[in-house]
Amino acid sequence: MIAAIVGATGLVGKSLLELLLDSEIYQKVYVLGRAKPQLAAHHWGEEKLHYIACQLDELHEIELPDTVDHAFCCLGTTIKQAGSQQAFIEVDKLGVLAFAKLVHKQQHPKLVFQVISALDASPKSSIFYNRVKGEMEQQLTQLHLPHLHIFQPSLLIGQREESRPAEQIGQWLFAFTSLFFIGPLLKYKPIHATDVAKAMFEYAQTAMPPLAIIDNKTLHQ
Repeated sequence: MIAAIVGATGLVGKSLLELLLDSEIYQKVYVLGRAKPQLAAHHWGEEKLHYIACQLDELHEIELPDTVDHAFCCLGTTIKQAGSQQAFIEVDKLGVLAFAKLVHKQQHPKLVFQVISALDASPKSSIFYNRVKGEMEQQLTQLHLPHLHIFQPSLLIGQREESRPAEQIGQWLFAFTSLFFIGPLLKYKPIHATDVAKAMFEYAQTAMPPLAIIDNKTLHQ
């Protein structure tokens, strides 16, 4: 099989890329983005990695050399990091849609497209972040991809290369309050990025309905 991934230098993307390269399921892994992922020198699957340098607004100009079986979208930023609400939209909605259209135009009848969204994403949300994520989900469903898996994690736990103070505080609080996220509160329990990556990898190999939404509670289970 052949995989493609965007957001491979992010928190979830880094872990997922390693799983893809380690697996014998994939013969090639196309990585699209501004920066080539840094792998350990001893990584045995490195020869399967095919890097395509591009900006998100250039995705519509790309022709992939091979038909992609599984596409993984791990794009995600913050308004502070992006610089403005519009810049955030260009990554978390427009970039995602551009990647989906890139692989969808290959017309693979069994294409699996996976994307990381967010807990409580809704196009009707009064919260800007959740509304943009919800709009992204809504527009992805309108593309009628053969198989669309939407992952909705809560706060992601892990060591980022860039500083995100709010997430660092959240991770610190999680260390002291994790035992209280039970029952209905399990929906909001922060989750390790490596666990999200593992779930994405496993769901890609599992027979699923055309549209599957995997919420935070299911990710923990």
